[in-house]
Amino acid sequence: MDQAIRLFLKESVEMELNVGEVYQIFSIKFPEDYNFWWNISMEEMNHAALIESINDIFLTEGILTPEEIEKQTDVLHKLNLIVKERIERYKLVPPTRAEAFKYGFELENSVGEFHFQFFMTSESNSQMKIIFQKLNGDDINHAKRMANYMKDNKIV
Repeated sequence: MDQAIRLFLKESVEMELNVGEVYQIFSIKFPEDYNFWWNISMEEMNHAALIESINDIFLTEGILTPEEIEKQTDVLHKLNLIVKERIERYKLVPPTRAEAFKYGFELENSVGEFHFQFFMTSESNSQMKIIFQKLNGDDINHAKRMANYMKDNKIV
């Protein structure tokens, strides 16, 4: 069980780091949007650190069944593979500005959906639930900020 939890947390941290890397690529490619992308990238890195810091809590709380952990880890692994492939593609052929925002918005919503599903299946008074609720709220906030930024800057 401990190994399954460690794998889940590893995939969770990797997801946050991968998303942060996508946004760092965007910050370099689009100097006019540097501050926007860089700030969100740093927030994703902070999410990774937050998840790393909760390892002991997760191991002691017994939040999910082994089956649920395995399912969630599989979902995260698949998302990570998709994001890694996109990172490599963007390193070779960067997206347009509009494509970058569209992908960022889609990414926040897909990761946000994962965080929402995760905390909906966890115990109600769990420290982990509180942390994943915060991550979910940040995902929603990132998506809203992207939508507002696109609107304010007339990015289609």
